[in-house]
Amino acid sequence: MQQTFKKDLQYYKFCFYGFFKNLRFFDAFLILFFLEKGIDFLEIGILYSTREIIILIMEIPSGAISDALGRRKTLIVSFFAYIISFIVFYFSQNYITLLLAMVLFASADAFRTGVHKAMIFQYLKINNWSTHKIEYYGHTRSWSQTGSALSALLAAFFVFYTERYDIIFIASIAPYLVDMVLIY
Repeated sequence: MQQTFKKDLQYYKFCFYGFFKNLRFFDAFLILFFLEKGIDFLEIGILYSTREIIILIMEIPSGAISDALGRRKTLIVSFFAYIISFIVFYFSQNYITLLLAMVLFASADAFRTGVHKAMIFQYLKINNWSTHKIEYYGHTRSWSQTGSALSALLAAFFVFYTERYDIIFIASIAPYLVDMVLIY
C-alpha cells in the first residue's frame, strides 16, 4: 500500500511522543526495586493489584475529564502525575509511600491511556487521512516499541553503573518531561 499521508511535523511529534512515553526504565527492575526496599512478595502483589484496580476505577472518570478539559491538558496533567510518582518512588522509605507512588502512577496511566490515540485519530480525520489510520498509527507505534527496547538497555546500564535500583525513577523523569513539552 502506498503511503498517502504526509510525514509532517505532527507525525514526528506523535512518533517521538510514543518513543519517550515508553522509556519506562523502571519496568524491568520494579520487582527488584521493591525487594531492595524490603517489601515481600505479598506486599508487591498488593502494590501491583492496587495499580490495576486504580486504573480500572479511574478509566471512566478520566475519559469524562479528558472530554471536559481537553486531551492536551489531560496528557500534561498525566505526565505531571507520573513525574510526581517517580519522585515519590525514589524517596520512598516505607510501604505507605510506595503505595502512594503506585496510586499516583496508576492515576497517571488511566488519564494517559487512549488519549494519545484519540489525538492521532482526530488529526487523521481533520486531514482526511482516516482510511490510513492503521498504517499511520502503526508507524507511530513502531517508535513506541523502539522506546521499549531501548528502555530496557538503558535501565540495565543505569542500574549496573550506579548499583542502585531507585535511580531508574529519577532517570524516567527526563523522557516524561520531553513528552510534556511535545504535548504542550
